Amino acid sequence: MRKYGFHILLMVAVFCVGALCSTGCALKKPGSEDVNRQIRVFNVALFAPADNSPIDGISPRREPCISGYEFYYDDLDIVLSYHNDDRIWRITTRNKKNSMFGITPGDSFLQAKEKIMQLGFTQSYTPYKFIKDWCIFTLLVDEKNNVFGMTVEVLN
Repeated sequence: MRKYGFHILLMVAVFCVGALCSTGCALKKPGSEDVNRQIRVFNVALFAPADNSPIDGISPRREPCISGYEFYYDDLDIVLSYHNDDRIWRITTRNKKNSMFGITPGDSFLQAKEKIMQLGFTQSYTPYKFIKDWCIFTLLVDEKNNVFGMTVEVLN
């Protein structure tokens, strides 16, 4: 009888863990709310569920990628990348009305680097990539050393 009770308890525990994973609770990372508060890209956020609704009146174009798919909002200069779990894991913008971590397309690379480093990010991989915990922030920089876009993504 004890062995039977243990198996039932184990099955209930596995079910609860599976339920948490399927609701997305396990998908968010520590500090994700703080990171998302710093992303001002048409109210989209990392870990948000897929939504192909128009943004600012623009419908997305869906394209497959290796680990999921992407929604391109061409007229807004933004791309939202989704894993196969239908959650946003990367946001890219070149829209001058958007900002991430207080940085806007048009800022100088030096200003942008100073802002991101003050938030606790460290330079990584290339001079334009910055990392903090699970978050990678990439500045897209032109030949005049000005930011023309940026990407924030979840490090797996």
